[in-house]
Amino acid sequence: MKTIALVLVALVLGACGSTLAGASASPASRSTSPSASAAPTGRLPGSVVRITVNGAPYVDGTGFTLAPTGGPVAIVLTFPFAVEKASVERWLPRSTLVWTDDRTAQLTFKETEPIGFKIAETRAAVGDAVIDWFTVNVEFPATRVVNIFATGEVYGIATGGSRTAADSHRVSAAGALTVSPEGGPAIQYQAIGSPTGVTPTMIQLFTGIGTPLAQPTAADGPFAYADWLPDGRLLMVGRSVWVGNADGSAMRNIADAIGAAGGLPWTAVPNAAGDRVAIWAYNADGHVALVDLKNGMVARVTGPFRRYAADGTVSLAWSRDSTMLAGIDADSETGAAKARVRIVDLASGKTVRTIEGGAVMVASFPNGELLVTRDPGEQGAGARLLGIVMGFDGVEHRRYQGCSWTMSPDVRYIIQSECGGAGFSGFTMFELI
Repeated sequence: MKTIALVLVALVLGACGSTLAGASASPASRSTSPSASAAPTGRLPGSVVRITVNGAPYVDGTGFTLAPTGGPVAIVLTFPFAVEKASVERWLPRSTLVWTDDRTAQLTFKETEPIGFKIAETRAAVGDAVIDWFTVNVEFPATRVVNIFATGEVYGIATGGSRTAADSHRVSAAGALTVSPEGGPAIQYQAIGSPTGVTPTMIQLFTGIGTPLAQPTAADGPFAYADWLPDGRLLMVGRSVWVGNADGSAMRNIADAIGAAGGLPWTAVPNAAGDRVAIWAYNADGHVALVDLKNGMVARVTGPFRRYAADGTVSLAWSRDSTMLAGIDADSETGAAKARVRIVDLASGKTVRTIEGGAVMVASFPNGELLVTRDPGEQGAGARLLGIVMGFDGVEHRRYQGCSWTMSPDVRYIIQSECGGAGFSGFTMFELI
């Protein structure tokens, strides 16, 4: 499944005066003032805590942004007096916490982790002083975290629930990002609906170094598809169809995608063999273009395949043997509830089956099964979709309820993304064997 060191400076509060070498202190300096010996008291604002991130000052409430370097992120908290450590530790991940002394704490995070915490109340070790709450939040804008799981780690997720990937990277990527099957390079590009002007760039996950492609350029986008074919070549479908080497070199424009699909491509899906790609665009007759990736020849599938909403798209799915194409079709743009799945035999160009009952999208699994996603009508932030797995003969095999479904290339697992409100992230693993 695919399924991406700066110097640490500890700041210590306080100052000391200088004296000449060998000079003795004056009687006044030997006396202890009440303010120097008295234990701290009262409530203090969180701003009295000195904070640095990788050696740079951090101001509470303003946030802090970093660019990924591949190294750790070190945060140092320096309190104005010795603190009761337990009052601090209860709010922090102890695995990353080290006390330099009784008033200086250092935390070290990986760049791929969420970096943020709040300390609600810090108590003095001696006296009744209390520091009010303060927060630390470090962000990496315009970046993606790529987690690469080995097969054994995926099995651990399914059986034990651990979600820690041994191989994890944070890279700068403003647009969409697709990771190669080998897990080394990734391609950044402007997808439909993503920020404009994103240059297609090959990013090396292990170094974070990005190299813009010579072609296609940003002007050739937005792109409906960018991924590696089974034979290792890179395929990108934007205003044209581009095929080239795995590293993004020698990319060739083999077909006019807009001309073939009758508009700007919104959907592009290659077949399992990787020798053809089906392209859908919003057009007058609902046809789909099939582009031969060896010679750029174009054939049309009449369908029709029509969107069910004015701002919607049509998803497509190939049968494993590339003899049939399934796609969404609707008589009007009145919603997914009235959409159907149309299955066309490519040799004859005729519809061999329609599956009624509503459809949000269709996709195909590596084992050749068809996944039809429906809206069961649930309401609220955690509303789920219904995933029905069937053959291209329309016979149902099983069903799931979640947000989306992906099958592992070895056809052993299905990962189900769960639904939730803003910031929610979760999934369920199903073992098919």
